[in-house]
Amino acid sequence: MLWAYVLENMGLEDNRSNQPLFLLIKDLEIPEDNLYFDKDLHRPELFTLLEQIPDGHRLAIRSVLDLADSLSDLISVFQNLTNKQITLCSCEEPYLCGDDYLETLTDFVRLYVDFEKKKQKQSYKKAVEDGTVGRPAKTKEIEQAISMYQSGKYKVSQIEAVTGVSKSTLYRYLKHE
Repeated sequence: MLWAYVLENMGLEDNRSNQPLFLLIKDLEIPEDNLYFDKDLHRPELFTLLEQIPDGHRLAIRSVLDLADSLSDLISVFQNLTNKQITLCSCEEPYLCGDDYLETLTDFVRLYVDFEKKKQKQSYKKAVEDGTVGRPAKTKEIEQAISMYQSGKYKVSQIEAVTGVSKSTLYRYLKHE
């Protein structure tokens, strides 16, 4: 049996087109009792649908973005659907249609994480080669702070206020001299 979930538009900045889903509902002649519409992001009708949809049925949606506001919430919804062996049909994400959408999403997330790690490693390696790892030293300010300290005319709190060099940084540089 077929079911459908529709998250309606909720404002001027929210301009999702539900037309492809409505055409699918019409073409597949999904019964009115199997249609669930939400008008707010708390999605009470989605949770009702998830409780009422029998195992092994099919669910049509516009987009997986309509099911959750975060990746962790989406994985939770997918887990619920997977446990009930629900076949998903997303109008906007055909790659998430069928029975293995949770596995597909998990694979995409894993792939994304792998690419991000690779990108971070490459960026770090380049920064090491360029000598730009870490915070840049405030050389002019530090020299001024050391000079003020060695003159003996200023308190450390005054030096901090004038130069912006913290007490710990000043003492660290004095220790290395």
